[in-house]
Amino acid sequence: MSATSDNQQRRSLRGSLLMFGLVLVVLIAAVWANLWKSDLRIADIRVSGNSIVSEQEILFLAGIKKEEKLYGVDLKAAQQRIMQNAFVRSVIVNREAPNRVSITVQERVPIAMVALDKIQYLDADGVVLPPARSVSIFDLPVVTGPFHQGEFASGLQITRNDGKEALEILSAARQISDELYRRISEIHLDGSGDIILYTAESGVPVVFGHGDAAAKLVKFDGFWKEVVVHRGPDELVYVDLRFEDQVVVRWSRDRQTEARIPSRSNGISFKTKKG
Repeated sequence: MSATSDNQQRRSLRGSLLMFGLVLVVLIAAVWANLWKSDLRIADIRVSGNSIVSEQEILFLAGIKKEEKLYGVDLKAAQQRIMQNAFVRSVIVNREAPNRVSITVQERVPIAMVALDKIQYLDADGVVLPPARSVSIFDLPVVTGPFHQGEFASGLQITRNDGKEALEILSAARQISDELYRRISEIHLDGSGDIILYTAESGVPVVFGHGDAAAKLVKFDGFWKEVVVHRGPDELVYVDLRFEDQVVVRWSRDRQTEARIPSRSNGISFKTKKG
């Protein structure tokens, strides 16, 4: 056997031994890691993203206990249990080694309420939410009309088109400003005619009609800020937003003759009528 061949065999042997050693180290590390993971215990359960559903309610539904094995928790099952609460839109449950479980909640936020035999809430998607078992108190616009209890089944979306449009109006108002949204105290639906809003201050009826929600709300907001804030709403009989590029209003009989008041902001006219 030549010296060259002998050296090659030695290098091959050393390489095999090195590879075997590396595999052995990896196997030992994997076994140790599994043993380490199997012995990890939950010391902390952190809940975030909730403001309506209490932390206690979420923890109860999750069914995860401290001192449980961290890697023995069925995360999917915990998520499904939390989703049983109608106010939960989505939830993510994660392990955070060495000793924590995190629960991140996204809630359905009510933007209106319906008062039938009991108060129920509606979110922007039209999902009917049950009476809230929450420290939060919802000061929300009321949706009224000739409704039937079966139209508002908890956990399901409403199907009536005017109800969906009412929620679109409220969603658009929230996007424009919280002040505008809070100015609406009631949306009345009669099933066939125009949608009517009522203001929180003095209960002024606002004939809204249908469609172009954002444009009409911008007109209404401009009129309120430029005219009503200065004159006051007490003798304002109604506001009509159904006409393009103008707001038609009626004041009480002893206050205002017919006139046009131009908007400084967008060229929209505010037309008033005799009482």
